[in-house]
Amino acid sequence: MYRLKKGVFALLGAAILAAPAAVAGGKNAKKPASRQDYKIYVDKEGVMLRSDNKEEAAYYGTNYTLPFAYSYRALGYLGKDRREAIDHDVYQIARLGLNAFRLHLWDAELADSLGNLVESDHLDLLDYMIARLEERGIDILLTTQTNFGNGYPEKNIDTGAFTYDFDKCDIHDNPKAQKIQQNYLTQLAKHVNPYTGRSYAADRGIIAMEINNEPCHSGTKEEVTRYIDLMASTLRKAGFDKPILYNVTHNPAVTSAYYDAKIDGTTYQWYPTGLVAGHQRKGNFLPMIDTYNIPWKESMPNYDKLARTVYEFDPADVLYAHLYPAVVRTMRKEGFQWLTQLAYDPTDIAQYNTEYPTHYLNLLYTPSKAVSMMVAANAMGDVPRGADYGSYPANTRFGNTYIDYEKDLSVFSTPGKYIHSNTAEESLSSEKAATVTQIAGVGNSPFADYSGNGAYFIDRIPSTDLWRLEVYPDATIISDPFGSTSLNDSKILLSSREERMKIKIPALAGGFTITQIVADPNGAGSLATQTSDEGNVSVVPGVFIIAPKGTTIPDASSLAGMKVAGNIGVTEYGGYRQSRTPIALLQPEKVGSAVDVAMIPEEWSFALEDVSLGWDSPNVYKLTTRPTNDGRLVVRRYIADKLEKLPLRFSSLRGKFRSEAHEEKATPLPEGTRIGLVLDNGVTYAAPIELNADGTFAIPFDSLVKAESNVVPAPYPVMMLREFGPDANAAEKIPADAKIEFIEIVIPQKSNTPQLHLIEQIWVE
Repeated sequence: MYRLKKGVFALLGAAILAAPAAVAGGKNAKKPASRQDYKIYVDKEGVMLRSDNKEEAAYYGTNYTLPFAYSYRALGYLGKDRREAIDHDVYQIARLGLNAFRLHLWDAELADSLGNLVESDHLDLLDYMIARLEERGIDILLTTQTNFGNGYPEKNIDTGAFTYDFDKCDIHDNPKAQKIQQNYLTQLAKHVNPYTGRSYAADRGIIAMEINNEPCHSGTKEEVTRYIDLMASTLRKAGFDKPILYNVTHNPAVTSAYYDAKIDGTTYQWYPTGLVAGHQRKGNFLPMIDTYNIPWKESMPNYDKLARTVYEFDPADVLYAHLYPAVVRTMRKEGFQWLTQLAYDPTDIAQYNTEYPTHYLNLLYTPSKAVSMMVAANAMGDVPRGADYGSYPANTRFGNTYIDYEKDLSVFSTPGKYIHSNTAEESLSSEKAATVTQIAGVGNSPFADYSGNGAYFIDRIPSTDLWRLEVYPDATIISDPFGSTSLNDSKILLSSREERMKIKIPALAGGFTITQIVADPNGAGSLATQTSDEGNVSVVPGVFIIAPKGTTIPDASSLAGMKVAGNIGVTEYGGYRQSRTPIALLQPEKVGSAVDVAMIPEEWSFALEDVSLGWDSPNVYKLTTRPTNDGRLVVRRYIADKLEKLPLRFSSLRGKFRSEAHEEKATPLPEGTRIGLVLDNGVTYAAPIELNADGTFAIPFDSLVKAESNVVPAPYPVMMLREFGPDANAAEKIPADAKIEFIEIVIPQKSNTPQLHLIEQIWVE
């Protein structure tokens, strides 16, 4: 008998970018004389278009918060130059080909109690960052106010701003607060950025404003509409003639009020893998990213008259490099034209993941995940708005993009580009390979074999036979980045060391010379010029120029004026010095740290505790719930790392529930309680649990049948679907060679009274 115990299988243990007309490389990208020559507007069909050529906009990018709140303070703790940090991070964002930036402004750090804009380092950094983004061809969506404090993940600091004088759910409905907000919005729109010489209202690189971040309304629908109209008219009177947006996924009781307002577009968010797991989530989440459910899209007046944008999204608590393009595919189907992930970690604090520990994204520290963002950015400009590629697993190829869960791989491949988030083993036709001029990736590809695990970029320098190679350090995970975090606990460390690379670009097949022109700031040093006939070279982090045999590399001044990928200077580099690497002592695994628990519908009214019955007794897990309506509790644990496939010699699932522990008596299992195994293709096989008199149960494997699958962890916003039907092509009974990812228990919740369940063991026999 092979028991599923704690620590083993326990279920409950322990030059400027052209265009925002399309993402760089998209079909419609063109290079205007100046970004200020056109603006983005919304037509009568709710489509965002460019004013100069009427082409559709397609934006993909990220949030980045360094000018404010925790990120601002953290760089201060470390003694970092914040402007220099912005320069490096904006370079990295541009290097990934992103063309969209969104930020909710911390009004708590920008305004006084009357809504007057306050000259401060925060405002100056915001201005500076906007200018640097626009230089890189990245367009901007500003959410004007957050209406909450500046503390997270620390305590709030009272700055004297109006935000602290009102409750979040009162500030939008209180007449006094509304007048203050009008003053603030007027001054914000009219504020002249000293680094661009343009006001926010006049700057066409700031394509839109969202009135506030995740509003909380206490008034009637009519009052909500009046508030939105008042704020929108205030911005327009201040000269802001670009789209004004409002969030429609909060306060579902008044959703229709948003669509009655005089706005140009709507904003949504999506966290398909939930939030704040406290540990790295694993498993196949692609079935959960198939659908973005908008319940009112067929019935809401004006739904199709307003543009659709996603201000925040992220498959949180994961390090996978294949999910971002799947998000693009699903959101393009629903007509979204703006997607911005939350959030890009400032490089200076990225090794600790302290900013938003449930998220993690940085080119240096999460290279595969970052390159997957680049794949997604290109897919955004390639996948047509409204395109439907079907359901998983048939939709893993869409346009010029494909994703592979088993290889944790996403690829964007066209005659001009090849971008891969992990090793891609495929053959390209000689004709297609010969046309590629931009390569980015991690690991091996048809164009390069690389022994390191950092990202690299290979670009042909326009109008020359030269190529530019940019190499980033290796990144080593030393502890779960989604657990508890601090600036004294490194999660990922960089290693700047010599690696081997074989360059397989057809244009260089006759041999080449490679010269390092920018050294790595982490101190790996420089390499001497190398000549290669077979394509094999040594590389370290930094920038290299590759010249075919017989080609001369220009002098430094000529190189400095050249650009690749539209906006990246040939002599620039996005690497950054890792100044210190404190490492916390490893802590023992917390109870339940690898367990996902979800109440469906969502109720945060459950608790999971470890009950010790003595040194010679098994662990018992105390699960208490107090639901407020009919629903179900789903408890799931990832076990794929312990069990590669279902061993044929095992015949049944067994377990035991206790009736008492520490004088607490367990609630009998409700009718319909089931246990299931979730496979790597997302299909669930389950059977009901019927307890014997001693609290045990035994379920033969051949009793497990195909069942509805739960979406666990619970996604956000709450309008997302909580289950999906079994794949019609899947076997009715669990296959003998099934690859199991999760074991789960589903407990119906039929009462408002507290329920206590004591799970002692789950095992296979």
